[in-house]
Amino acid sequence: MKIQLDRLNDLEIKIHNHLMEESQVNPKLTITEAAKLTEVSPSKVSKLVKKMGFSGYKEYSRFLTGKELIKQKKLNSEFARIKEFIENFDESAVDYLADLIQQSEKILLFGYGPTNFCMEYFEYKLNFTLNKNVIRVSHPSLIPDLLTEDSLLLIFSVAGKFATFDPLFEEAKKHHAKSLLVMEELNTDLSLDASEIIFLTKSHQDEQLKSHEKTRTILLMYIEEVIRKLMKEAPRE
Repeated sequence: MKIQLDRLNDLEIKIHNHLMEESQVNPKLTITEAAKLTEVSPSKVSKLVKKMGFSGYKEYSRFLTGKELIKQKKLNSEFARIKEFIENFDESAVDYLADLIQQSEKILLFGYGPTNFCMEYFEYKLNFTLNKNVIRVSHPSLIPDLLTEDSLLLIFSVAGKFATFDPLFEEAKKHHAKSLLVMEELNTDLSLDASEIIFLTKSHQDEQLKSHEKTRTILLMYIEEVIRKLMKEAPRE
């Protein structure tokens, strides 16, 4: 919230300063009392506080007495999820993936549905950060022919409930390639023997949402942190 004192004229500044002084000894000053004290009408006081940027005299009064202007609003479920992710962010998950990428000469990026657009963005950022062979794979059938011993197969997913990953990781194992599944939501039903899994959160998006309806916000936040780590350790010349 921006308090706009610069919008006040000399009279309004005088009224405001008077009310600030009075509120220190009379914190329960009403708008009627404020008007009488400053010799103006209540409507004048009301216009003054709105001109300053307050929603009304009650909020202005809380400001004068040093109280919290507005109560904390309850976050919607998605904001709450993101807040929880930030507050419990695991930096080691960033370090681990950044190290894997640094150790590999070829990085294959894949995700089903809208997640593949996140991989397109990841590919773009990696290509401008590292001198590596980075390939976003558009279809899973292309992965076997692209795998080599020095490659890293990275698959990102929100929930992992609408796709089969095992065949892809089995292919990586056959080619002696490293593989990693990055999941946004915790999914205890997954048991991939051929790969490692990173779970970014223990929370879940609305179970009623279809895969394409779910957000990829947390996946993108994680990607940004990985890029930041890589740029810090090995900036591209």
